[in-house]
Amino acid sequence: MTDDIEKVVEKVKKEEMMILDMRDFESYMKGHIPNSILAPYVEGRWAPEISNFLSSRDSPTIVLYESDEEKNVASSELSKIGHELQFLKYKEFKQAGNFQEAHATNLGPDEFGEHIEDYQVIDVREPYEWNSGYIDNAHLIPLNDLFIEYEKLDKKKKYAIICAHGNRSLYGAIFLADKGFEVYNVDGGMDALQRSGYV
Repeated sequence: MTDDIEKVVEKVKKEEMMILDMRDFESYMKGHIPNSILAPYVEGRWAPEISNFLSSRDSPTIVLYESDEEKNVASSELSKIGHELQFLKYKEFKQAGNFQEAHATNLGPDEFGEHIEDYQVIDVREPYEWNSGYIDNAHLIPLNDLFIEYEKLDKKKKYAIICAHGNRSLYGAIFLADKGFEVYNVDGGMDALQRSGYV
């Protein structure tokens, strides 16, 4: 059984329903519903991974999509392994709920390295990783601490999030974007910056 879109919007806004966003990574970063989960569709792998993800959760879940073709295939794959989720078109859902999109931007090492001074840098690595190299004036806030301490940050500033290779920083950037910050993820992390000679 599926709810009409107005009921789904209401449940999402009350945090009674979880959103999986199956659009591609670039589309998600350019704009997504705050607190939605990035789950880009990959043929043959997506359904088993989503099934495994859902097995440890009991929250009602919807899937947002962009491509009708991908949605049809994904829905069929999920159905074959026992999951019937409601799929909604991303643009229609966003408009129905009048959602303010969250945005996060990926920066390559050169794009960031040549303009480091333009950003307030947050390093989400652990303290023991700091001695392997760091950016001057960066603030060390390990990722788990960032989830708690983000309220101390200034929404008027432009933040660049960095880690060792760009994985943890991506989670941090998406989290801050969902909270309304202007935020950038440094793709490749300190490893890419060091190889490019910026640190």
